[in-house]
Amino acid sequence: MNIPVVKVPTFTMTLPVSGETIEFRPFLVKEEKILLLAKEADTLEASITAIADTVDTCTFNKMKVDDYCLADTQYAFLQIRGKSVGEEIELFLVCGECNHKHPSTISITDFTVNTTSKTKTLIDVDNVVKVELSYPKIQHYISLFETSNDDAVYDVVVECIKKIYTDDEMFVNTKETYGEVRTFIDNLTPDQFEKFEQFFINMPILTKKIDFVCDKCEKENIIIMDSITNFFE
Repeated sequence: MNIPVVKVPTFTMTLPVSGETIEFRPFLVKEEKILLLAKEADTLEASITAIADTVDTCTFNKMKVDDYCLADTQYAFLQIRGKSVGEEIELFLVCGECNHKHPSTISITDFTVNTTSKTKTLIDVDNVVKVELSYPKIQHYISLFETSNDDAVYDVVVECIKKIYTDDEMFVNTKETYGEVRTFIDNLTPDQFEKFEQFFINMPILTKKIDFVCDKCEKENIIIMDSITNFFE
């Protein structure tokens, strides 16, 4: 008698930014082990790698996270997590005044993605030059949110430029043209570069706002959760 193979249920989700409908399954014990190892490693690189591998595997290799924006990847991972170990996440809220930790439970359904500006990916640099941008991917997370290295942020901007337009020309950005595009960025005025900064500030991202009063010092706190690592709790 052969050992039976347990049938794993499948589900579908619609990604909030791309609008694609993706089929997925819960993660299995072998994949949960990878996530637990990443949590024990306690590094952002380990977390990102584990999330990327989980999303790829659990969407039957249909969703390569290198091709999707950060918000879509965050959303996909939460849907997979919800069908695997439940929709509730237990975590600690830390008071910004006294650092007291408050145990809390939130639902993955409480996270939302602001997509009101998702179509505004074409920037008018001046009256002649326009730049088409793509939203950053999960691999850009460290540079955008977890580093104080301003130069790294410029690198992300360059990597997110798809095309540069003038009235009669179109320049397609590739890995081979990185140096030229970086020179283009370096020669912008501060006012012109601020348009790129606003693009990243207003880009779609998965967030959850939490208000709470510290039961130790009675300080009112507002926390905006948007971190990849929060989803490991």
